[in-house]
Amino acid sequence: MSAFLARQPRRSARVRLFCFPHSGGGASVFRGWPQDLPGWVDVLPVLLPGREERADEAPQADLDELADAIAETLRPHLDVPFALFGHSLGGLLAYQVAVRLPRAPVALLVAGLAAPHRLAPEPMHELSDDDLLDRIFELGGTPAELRDERDLLRSALPALRADVTMFCTYRHRPAAPLACPIVVFSGRDDALAAPDDAAEWGALTDGAVRTRELPGGHFFVRTHRRELTRMIAAELRRCLPPSDESRTPAPEPVLRGRIEPVAVIGIGCRLPGADGPQALWRLLIDGVDAVTEVPVERADHPTVLGRLPAVPSGFRRFGGFLEDVEGFDAAFFSISPREADRMDPQQRLLLEVAWEALEDAGIAPTALAGTRTGVFVGQMGRDYWELQARQSSLDLHALTGGGLSSFLSGRISFALDLRGPSVSVDTACSSSLTAVHLAWQSLQLGDSDVALAAGANLVLLPELAAIYEQVGLMSRRGRCRFGDATGDGFVRSEGVGVVVLKPLAQARADGNRVYAVIAGSASNNDGSGGGSLVAPAQDAQERLLRDALDRAGVDPAAVDYVEAHGTGTNTGDAIELRALSQVFGGTRPDGRPCLVGSVKTNIGHPEGAAGISGFIKTVLSVHHRLIPGNPLLTEPHPVLLEPGTPLSVPTEPVAWPEDSSPVAGVTSFGLSGTNVHVVLTASPVVAETDDDDAPESLVLPLSARDPVAARELIAAYADRLDGADPVTARQVCAVAARGRAHHEWRSAVAAFDGDGLAAALRDRLLDEVAQQPSGGRRVAFVFPGHGSQWVGMGRELLNTSAAFRDAIENCDAAIRSAARWSLLKVLADDDGTELAKTAVIQPAVWAMQVALTQHLRSWGIRPDIVIGHSFGEVAAATVAGAIDLPTAAELICRRGELTAQADGLGGMVAVAMPVAEAEAAVARYGDRIVVAARNSPRLTVLSGETDALDALLAELRDSGARAGRVRINFASHSRFMDPLQPQLISALTGMRAAQVAVPFRSTVTGERMSGPDLDARYWAGNLRSAVRFADAIGAEIAEGPTVFLEISPHSVLAQAIEQCLADSDSGLAVAGLRRDESETTRLAEIVAGLYAAGVDPDWTALYPTLTVPDEMPTYPWQRRRTWFTPVESAPVDTQVPAASPTVVSATGGLLDTLTAELGAALGLPAQRIPRRRPLRDVGCDSLAAVEIRARIEQRWGTQISSSAVLAASVEDLAEAITTSRPDTGGRKEMEG
Repeated sequence: MSAFLARQPRRSARVRLFCFPHSGGGASVFRGWPQDLPGWVDVLPVLLPGREERADEAPQADLDELADAIAETLRPHLDVPFALFGHSLGGLLAYQVAVRLPRAPVALLVAGLAAPHRLAPEPMHELSDDDLLDRIFELGGTPAELRDERDLLRSALPALRADVTMFCTYRHRPAAPLACPIVVFSGRDDALAAPDDAAEWGALTDGAVRTRELPGGHFFVRTHRRELTRMIAAELRRCLPPSDESRTPAPEPVLRGRIEPVAVIGIGCRLPGADGPQALWRLLIDGVDAVTEVPVERADHPTVLGRLPAVPSGFRRFGGFLEDVEGFDAAFFSISPREADRMDPQQRLLLEVAWEALEDAGIAPTALAGTRTGVFVGQMGRDYWELQARQSSLDLHALTGGGLSSFLSGRISFALDLRGPSVSVDTACSSSLTAVHLAWQSLQLGDSDVALAAGANLVLLPELAAIYEQVGLMSRRGRCRFGDATGDGFVRSEGVGVVVLKPLAQARADGNRVYAVIAGSASNNDGSGGGSLVAPAQDAQERLLRDALDRAGVDPAAVDYVEAHGTGTNTGDAIELRALSQVFGGTRPDGRPCLVGSVKTNIGHPEGAAGISGFIKTVLSVHHRLIPGNPLLTEPHPVLLEPGTPLSVPTEPVAWPEDSSPVAGVTSFGLSGTNVHVVLTASPVVAETDDDDAPESLVLPLSARDPVAARELIAAYADRLDGADPVTARQVCAVAARGRAHHEWRSAVAAFDGDGLAAALRDRLLDEVAQQPSGGRRVAFVFPGHGSQWVGMGRELLNTSAAFRDAIENCDAAIRSAARWSLLKVLADDDGTELAKTAVIQPAVWAMQVALTQHLRSWGIRPDIVIGHSFGEVAAATVAGAIDLPTAAELICRRGELTAQADGLGGMVAVAMPVAEAEAAVARYGDRIVVAARNSPRLTVLSGETDALDALLAELRDSGARAGRVRINFASHSRFMDPLQPQLISALTGMRAAQVAVPFRSTVTGERMSGPDLDARYWAGNLRSAVRFADAIGAEIAEGPTVFLEISPHSVLAQAIEQCLADSDSGLAVAGLRRDESETTRLAEIVAGLYAAGVDPDWTALYPTLTVPDEMPTYPWQRRRTWFTPVESAPVDTQVPAASPTVVSATGGLLDTLTAELGAALGLPAQRIPRRRPLRDVGCDSLAAVEIRARIEQRWGTQISSSAVLAASVEDLAEAITTSRPDTGGRKEMEG
């Protein structure tokens, strides 16, 4: 891969965004963008010489040469729509690259840069370092958070100065105007010139010029990063061409005559007798009748079906019921108990089932945040609202919870931050198939990139059934007998279904599993054709079927199965069957019939969820190429016996004809005349892609919002992986990694196969699942010195990791240049003769460390801090960017050769005792033995003369102290190194170190080093001085939660780090590779350990291919009873008496009282409200914030905005109240 791009662009991307960093900066400024921007955007930072990953290279100061080279690199990757973004001088560079490319980008986006032809720079490149920084601050209105990081800016000074030189020597040369829009983001951080208006930029483009204001006024305001990336995503959508059918997010509209096939990629459902698509399929194939008598828990419920006033006859005895409609995992969705109690159970079920459907699709629900994902929900009942109204339990939460049907879809959009259309629709019993039709249309029109189509129905009140009974629609036998001459009506039932839809071309590009394809859809109304408002019309049904088939481009003779509306009413069935017969009654292949059926014969009539239930059944039928039978059929309907009818109702499962691809239809009718028909076809067969570069060992990451859920998830995955073949095991791991949201309660395992993973998971059940810090952890790469080398190290990775192999080959070239021997030959040598030499050990271990770092970086694991032990500091400095590869190779080779001169001069001993005790133990030996390394509070390394060390070892062993020789045959970090220091300084004459790109913690001084101080004298000190490893680790522990990852061919420091962490709960040690063990397996274990510790790798790098296998575990909800509590109808005094300042005089008393008030507003016990976390974390939403605001103002007279309430903790609110009391100067307004 070219040095300008860190990786190959994704082939599945719909648009590539090449990002050019700001002056002197590197690609890390764009680190969070891939997560913030929609998945269809491939973010590709441009890596410039002298920055971060290329810190070892000299910065480029010639703009034309740099732009030419970058343009050459980008040319092969312009096969999809692309855009360029640049900040500050990155904008100037992006413009220069754009004019050199053979095709125009869809947009050029720039921030903090005037139009290039208007630039009139002063000669800033002639200023001194300090003056240059001052001038940049002065011109830029630099935000405070960057002013405080002057040292960080100074570390980027070489690259910054190169950029300033490019800028100051820039002369605009007229070029052909760009054939694309230019979007100018302006703010207060325009360090070089104020942005021009649109007219000035207009001279550079034939397209439109738009100006947008930078959120927060500055590019560097991190808290506004997501706002900026959302603005960028919106601009990209706006600029993308409409004609690229396979890649653009907006397919050609239906109105222009083009129908885009739409894939069904995910299913979630709760239906009578079936929780989930797999359970539903078993129910259908087994011909289960899931209709039952009213469950006892329903009949005895004080506010549900059985205890309300009686209605005629016995039809209420039967129904299709869901289990546990009262249960809900409110905490998972951060919904307060009070709000959850008021929520219609249909909303609660839809939230859970929508999440399950996305998981079934292999899409992490959190990955859709901010995307154009549409939500379309069909429903027709508000029983829960009516129940609350009868019990005088209405409030604003009840209104949003069920009084307004719009919140059925809106709740899902809010919970997942989905920005596409959000529509709730009521067309009676066709509501949910209407939702599918609208979702399909939304995808056709480009309003949505992904769409959720859903339906929900619960039977909580008897009145509707009573009306149905009065007009003869209800079956007195309590069953739907579609296609049966004895059918006498339907039985009501419940259900929730959600499907995930995506344009087929994009689904293929993204590697989604495709259950079936929507080839066409149509909707119409009976008008007055039925002669009655509620009577069906045959001609409207026929017209509907033909419209849908025409849109799908399907011949009626190709349709082998139709899922009918099929309620079992005598009149309704007759009209529907005749319409089907008219449309599908032509010449059929081999005279085979068109089979018809209805899911209602299995589960009853779920009304608002009827269409989605039949749709899911048919999708599964097409997917499995098997048509389920209809239970209960005893006597065919007369229409089925008419001469020439093409229709037949199967009573047993029927395999789809082998000589044709499955084609099916799904029909749903509404009581008010709205009809929908959807045509489904099978998914085209696509060859599976192998993960050629995928790691042989598997990593399985699992997480949950709750420790109990985490353990249940572990058990579920263990069961799924038992006996799984290698392909399935990899698929399961890939979906867990890429197709699931990642939460704070985490566990991860690594193994070679499914059985190994299952066994490891069951071992995990014996341990506690750990909760990770909400702010995440830093990662420290720790590089040890002597003792980690072994014969055979690196060989496995040379054959399995391209990133590792490339780095080793680069190190080999550098070592050949510096020392005239081959690293590759040493690593391949089986007898280990060369690797036993001191002059070889140090360069070989250094190369392994550099290559391991490169491998981990290719997996998205990057250090936030580097620490080296002894000569491990050379690798640390290399990784930090302080020294380039040739310089590092020269340094480590000279160091190794010089220390080889000391072979046989003394040795080293490790003792298990604090440094003070060790110093006391060696005091009588004088300078014959000294402390060489402080490795931990309980581990010290000594260096000295061989006979003195032998005597000391004998003494220590006699006293019972643990001590042993270190595998090194000279006395490093002692006076024996004194003669070598001047030689090393002389050998490194002229060495120059750059500013570090990654913070470097010295074990010579214990302090962080900026880079230039790592000169020849520093490395001489590294050779001679005691290693202050424990001090360095302790200093980083004090900085905050840190994972210390040992980068080593064999772990030698993990135990010491663990001892340093013994008194801290904010860190973790992860050991490096292990001698004579599989390197790929150990790296997989390292990734698992890092993930469990809260560090997220780039799962796409580990699992490039995502294929969803069947029967994947979904999230294990931790449901609790959630139901409104009936209240007395007497008027309630809502006025809260104001408290006297003397009543709540102590802070503790105020906190207790305030917590009680918040608990009342949220429906939470006071002990469950943490005092230091934002209230939004415990389920406080905008409605609850309004109530809390009112309570605080009424009781304490403090005015606080609702947004401030959401962001505040209990302690924050208490402080605001305290400072607003009369004795502190009166009222205070707290704004968010």
